[in-house]
Amino acid sequence: MGIKVSSKGQIVIPAEVREKFRIETGTELEVEEEEGIIKLIPPVKLTDLCGTWELDKEEIDKEIEKMRRDTR
Repeated sequence: MGIKVSSKGQIVIPAEVREKFRIETGTELEVEEEEGIIKLIPPVKLTDLCGTWELDKEEIDKEIEKMRRDTR
């Protein structure tokens, strides 16, 4: 799948990718570069992570509080 960059540096993310990652108008993506590869990282909702952490409730609460502090 190829995409073109406009004269303003803009790209269009194909619809099927936007749908898969729930990227809507106004969604802010993180941009990272790693060893010559550009990554567009969509935000992750905490509810999407439910059941993926092998932590107890106290550890999860600490992690949530850390995330809140980091985004302020």
